[in-house]
Amino acid sequence: MSTKWNTYPYPLPIDEQHSTVHRWMNKPVITSRLLDQAEDESKWQLVEQGTMSFTDERAKIGERSIRLESPTISSKIYQTEAPGRPHGKTSVKRLVSHENWSEFNRLSFWVYPTLPGFRVISMSVVLHNDGEVKVPDGYLREGINYYLLKPDEWNQVVWEIDHLSRDQVTGVEFVYRLQGSDTGATTRVQYDISGIELQQVEADYVEGWGVAPGRIAYSHSGYAPGSAKKAFASNLEASRFRIIRADTGATVLEKSVESSTTAIGTYQLMDFSELQVEGVYQIKAGSLITESFLISNKVWESSIWKTINLFYCLRCGTEIPGIHGVCHRDFRCEHEDHQIVINGGWHDAGDLSQGLVNTSEAIYAMLKLSSSLMDHDEVLAKRLKVEANWGLDWILKTRFGDGYRTVWATMDLWTDGIIGTVDDEICPAHNDPFANFTASSTEAIASRILASDDPLLAAYYLRVAEEDWQFALDKWSDQPHIQTAAAGILASAELYVITKNEKYMFTAVELSEFVTASQQKVVPDWDIPIRGFFYTTPEHKQILHYQHRGHEQAAIVALHELIKLFPLHANWSSWYMTIVLHSEYMEHIASYTQPYGMIPAGIYDLNESDKASYRDQVLSGIKLDERYYLRLFPVWYDMRGNSGTVLSQTKSISIAAKLRRKPSLKHLSEQQLYWTVGCNPFGQSLMYGEGYDYAPQYTATSGDIAGSLPVGIQTNIHRDIPYWPAQNCYNYKEVWVHPSSRWLWLMDDHYKQDGIDQDQLISTSVTVHGDRLLLEIESAESVPVTIYMYNLAYKGLSNSIVTVGLSGRYKLEAQVINSLEPWLFVIIPDGQLTISKEIVGNLN
Repeated sequence: MSTKWNTYPYPLPIDEQHSTVHRWMNKPVITSRLLDQAEDESKWQLVEQGTMSFTDERAKIGERSIRLESPTISSKIYQTEAPGRPHGKTSVKRLVSHENWSEFNRLSFWVYPTLPGFRVISMSVVLHNDGEVKVPDGYLREGINYYLLKPDEWNQVVWEIDHLSRDQVTGVEFVYRLQGSDTGATTRVQYDISGIELQQVEADYVEGWGVAPGRIAYSHSGYAPGSAKKAFASNLEASRFRIIRADTGATVLEKSVESSTTAIGTYQLMDFSELQVEGVYQIKAGSLITESFLISNKVWESSIWKTINLFYCLRCGTEIPGIHGVCHRDFRCEHEDHQIVINGGWHDAGDLSQGLVNTSEAIYAMLKLSSSLMDHDEVLAKRLKVEANWGLDWILKTRFGDGYRTVWATMDLWTDGIIGTVDDEICPAHNDPFANFTASSTEAIASRILASDDPLLAAYYLRVAEEDWQFALDKWSDQPHIQTAAAGILASAELYVITKNEKYMFTAVELSEFVTASQQKVVPDWDIPIRGFFYTTPEHKQILHYQHRGHEQAAIVALHELIKLFPLHANWSSWYMTIVLHSEYMEHIASYTQPYGMIPAGIYDLNESDKASYRDQVLSGIKLDERYYLRLFPVWYDMRGNSGTVLSQTKSISIAAKLRRKPSLKHLSEQQLYWTVGCNPFGQSLMYGEGYDYAPQYTATSGDIAGSLPVGIQTNIHRDIPYWPAQNCYNYKEVWVHPSSRWLWLMDDHYKQDGIDQDQLISTSVTVHGDRLLLEIESAESVPVTIYMYNLAYKGLSNSIVTVGLSGRYKLEAQVINSLEPWLFVIIPDGQLTISKEIVGNLN
C-alpha cells in the first residue's frame, strides 16, 4: 500500500465531499432574512486601514457590493500582538442597531476576492454582540471565524452562530489582516462582499459528552484486527446493530446494543471486537449507518502518509506548489553582533513561525519510525528520512555554536525577501537547556540512523549533539524541572548508544533520580486518593500539568530508554516502578471519561493561582479533596485545545503498554487515536483529509492540508466538557506540527501492530503473608532468569537484582520495606524484556 501512497504527488489531494464544509453547504435552510445588499451606505463603516467603496462592477445579490481594498503590508506600529505578527488589519463593518438575532443561527454571505498571484486567500468574519455576554470574548476567540476563498469568483461562506450570544447584535465585521505578499503576488488586495443573509438551520451539536444526535462515534480510520473494536451512540433507538461489508452490504456480524452508564453519561455500546477479518466495513443500527472503515494491520498507514504531507506542505524557504513560493529569505535570528537567516525547516502552525523544540521532536519521531519500518516498509521508511533531513538542516543552520540558537521565532506574514525593508523581522537567540537537550537527542539519533547514508554528515551530527548536550548540562540546574531532566536523560542515552562514554551514563542516572523523586508514590490523604502523577521537582511543590504543548511523555520515554540500556543498574527497579505508577495513574483518571477514554489533563491544586479564571476552572473539575481537583481538560486561558497534551500522554501509555505487556494500556493508547479520528462526541475526524466530517482548520496562510491536526478540542469558559463550535479560529482549530509529531511518534508503537507477546516460557506466583512474600517461578526448561525487586528486602538488601539458572521451580522470600508504597517483582527470562513477568502489589 505504501507504493500506492508514494505515487501521489505532494501536496496530497483532499476529498472535500467528506468535509464539514460540504455538509454545511448542503443543509436545508428553514427560514432566512436578507440583511444587506449594499443599498444603504450609512450602515457601513471602515475600520482601521485600507479603503471602502460601493461598486456596481459585480454583485451576487442586488445591484451593488461592498468593496474592501488594502495594501498587504503597512507599518509595524499596527503590530498589536507581538513582533512578527500582521501589520494590523483592514475591515468593513455592517452596523446593526442592537438587534436580537436569536431566531437565526447562521450567517451566509458571498465574497469575490481579487488578489493576483496569491495561492492561498483568507479572510475572517466577526460577530459583535453587546448584550450580557459580550462577543467577541475577552480572549478574541469566540465570535471570530476564518475562512478560505477561491480567487476571482464568488464564494459563499456560511457560519453557524448558534453557540454565540446574539441578543444585542451591533455589527458584522469582514476582516483582512495585512500579512504581506507571497512571492510574485500583488501588494494590494480587493474583496467584494455581497448578499449578507441571516438563516435558520438545524445547527451542529457543539458541546457535551453525549454523542451528537443521529451519529455513531467510531474510529473513521478503522481498527487493527486484534484490537478492541467499539462504537457508541446516545439516544439510539435500535436494540441491535450489524457490521456489514461496504462493497456488498452483506452482514458479517449482528449483536445486541448494550447500555453502558459511566461517569459522563449513558451510552449505547456496540462491541464488535471479535471481528478480525481484514476488510472494509460499515456499522448499521436502525436507520443509522456509518461511513466505511478498515479492519487492517495497516489501518494507520494513510494517516502516516498524510502527516508527512503536512510537514512537506509546511516547509519554509522553498516553493510548495499551490501554497507558496520561496519564502522568508530575510527572516533572521540575532545573537550579539551575529545574525543567521533562519528560513527552512517547517512553519510551525497556522501562522508561519518557527520553533526548535517542535522541529526537533518531529525529526526524532520521523527517524524512530523510519528505523522501525526499514525492514517492513522501506518506501515509507525512506520517505520519513527525506522529511527528517529537511528539518535537520534547519536545526543545524540556526545554532550559533555557543549554546545560543533560534528557540522560537514568531512570524505571521509573508516577507519580500529583501533585507532592510519594512517587513524585516529579527528574533533573539536563546541558550535554553531544554531546547539544547532536545536538539542533542535528535542530532544523536540522526548520527546513528543516517550514518550509512552520509558518514561525514553523521559525524557532524554527533559532534554538535555532544556540544549541545554540554551547553544544556551547564545551564539546566539554573531552573531545574522534570521536563528538562527527562530531556537530558534521553539525550544522554542516545549519546551513550553511539559513544559508550560513561559520562553520559552517569549523567542519565543522576537525572533519573531527579525524575523518580518527583513522583507521588504514596497515596495522599484525599477523599479520592490518586498517586503516580508527577510534580515539577522533587520538592513536590507544584503538580506537573500542561495546557498547550504537552511533554508528559518525557519522563516515561527517558526511563524506558534507561531500562533497555542498563539492565543491571541498581536503579532499574525504581525506573520500572515509576512507569508502573504513572501508567496506573493514567488508567485511573481515564476511567472518568469512558467510553471515550480520553486522557484527562490531570490534577490541579486550587492554591496554585489566585486568578479567578483559574479557580473557576479548577472548581469545575472532579473534587478529590478540599484543595485538589481532577480536570478532564486543562486549565487554560486563550491557548485552548488538548490534542498536544493528550497525544503526549498517549506516548507514555503506549511505552508502558509494551514494557508491562498490559493489554488494557494498549487499548487505552488506541482510544486516543480513535478519539482523534472520529470517536469523539462530535463524530468528526480531527485530522483533515483522514476519515470523515473534518472541520476547517485555522491555516490562513497555507490553506487546507491533508493530514493536518489542530491544537484540539477545547472547553467553553470555565466548564470541563468538550466544546467544538462550528467556527474556525486560533488556537483550538489551528494547524500545529506538535500534535502531528506526536502522531508520528505514536505510530512507532502502533503501525506495525506487533501486539503484546504472551510467551509462557515461565510461570510465576506470589503468596502474601502480611509483609512477607513468597515468589515462586517455574519453567519446563532450563533458562537463566533475572529477578528485579522494588520496595522489597531480600537477604537484608533492598531493591535487589537476583540472577539464577532456573530449572524446574525456584522460590524466593522477600519482605515489604514500606507498607505505604507498592512492591514489585519483575522476572525476565533469558534477558528477554519482551516476555517478562510483572507482579505488583499494594497498588490501591
